[in-house]
Amino acid sequence: MTDPIQSGRCAIIYFIDPPHLISPAIPLLLSIRRHHPDATVIPYTPKDRLRDIPERVRSFHERMGAPIRELTQELAFSRKRYDKPYLHGNKLLAAAEERDTEFAIFLDTDTYLARPLDAEALLSPDHVAVVPESVAGFARRFIEIWDATYAIFGLTTPVERVRMLRTDREHPPYFNAGMVAFPEVAPSGRRFGALWLDTAMTIDFDPSVDDEAKRPWLDQASLPVAIARSGARFRELDRAHNYPVDGTDFPPRDDVRLYHYHGMERLEEAGHTAEIEDLLVGSGLFRSLEHFLEPLRRKREEAAVYWKQIGDEAEARRVIKKEMEGVERSGLGALKRQIQQSKAREVALRQTCAEIVEEVFYDDGWLQAADTRTMKAAGRG
Repeated sequence: MTDPIQSGRCAIIYFIDPPHLISPAIPLLLSIRRHHPDATVIPYTPKDRLRDIPERVRSFHERMGAPIRELTQELAFSRKRYDKPYLHGNKLLAAAEERDTEFAIFLDTDTYLARPLDAEALLSPDHVAVVPESVAGFARRFIEIWDATYAIFGLTTPVERVRMLRTDREHPPYFNAGMVAFPEVAPSGRRFGALWLDTAMTIDFDPSVDDEAKRPWLDQASLPVAIARSGARFRELDRAHNYPVDGTDFPPRDDVRLYHYHGMERLEEAGHTAEIEDLLVGSGLFRSLEHFLEPLRRKREEAAVYWKQIGDEAEARRVIKKEMEGVERSGLGALKRQIQQSKAREVALRQTCAEIVEEVFYDDGWLQAADTRTMKAAGRG
């Protein structure tokens, strides 16, 4: 049987969220092309945000045969008790996009391939392939919240149990959503990605599940429920298919296919940067890992100045609130105005932070040396 990944019948998808999740997409795509040069690769970005991705990053994806697509839907998760939009929901929107492939493999942007993906293990018309989470963030030890979650859809909590990677404790099915391989059309006849999104949205707005349990785990809490609704079964894979880089607890292994590093700092702490540096330097696009990281480092350094001021404003408000406890009502007005002024300054500082983008720190050679030799080294051409 022809490999669905190599033949293009499976889409490898991931998400780029400017101004944050930009740089990690580069080693991810380089690693995909090294191991699967002819695979269908579809990066997504929020609706009407393609222009916010630096032009040289867009061009890089186009040269690598993976032009970035805008989502056709926008985030519409509950804001009832949350100040910020649920950005994890973007992966659900990406999964829900219509594609003309038979299968899809969603990858978090902070992952990279160390070996080829195993199509035989990952792809089946009646299974969703997943790896257990490290710890049970959603529900933890409490079965009641799973019962309430499944009951929303007239289902009962599965009797199967899976072991969390870090704690080794058994829980109802709960998986890390950094790698999810699924048939585009599930056994139920519905598109699995759309069903996963629908499941998450339904849970998010249902009052029978405690709102505090839904963030940030909604994507992972909804995943096993969506699998149950789809008529598919989950295929539990070992950690080599979605390996969490986390200090000394999970040292590098020769059998790992996909590393999930949760931030470059963890790779550095684990002493496991050689592989990703080989990808970057071997492509001809960067002089070193430090060269690749320089824009992010400088962005963080500049933002740190403002985050310090934001912390100072928060501390000042705590002092004022403490002072208000001993002040008569007639004297509270001035202190309340001080708090409001502090909040306004914080809003302005946060806006300034949001406007610091990595693109302004690119040098002339960052991601620019793209010629025929470079494309061949990266698996293209």
